[in-house]
Amino acid sequence: MGDQTCMRCGEQVESSRDDYEVFERMHWDCFHYAYEHDLNGEVPESADCGQPGCPSAVSEG
Repeated sequence: MGDQTCMRCGEQVESSRDDYEVFERMHWDCFHYAYEHDLNGEVPESADCGQPGCPSAVSEG
């Protein structure tokens, strides 16, 4: 798999090379927060943005 370092958080990415490239060399969560989560600058990372699969929705109690 080679060295796959997330461009957002700097941690190792343990996904396939294809997924790594599709998600702009990031973890899926990091990609979501960088490109999908807050398109209008109004939703903090700790809040569910309403997108299916939002990582913040999972962490809300």
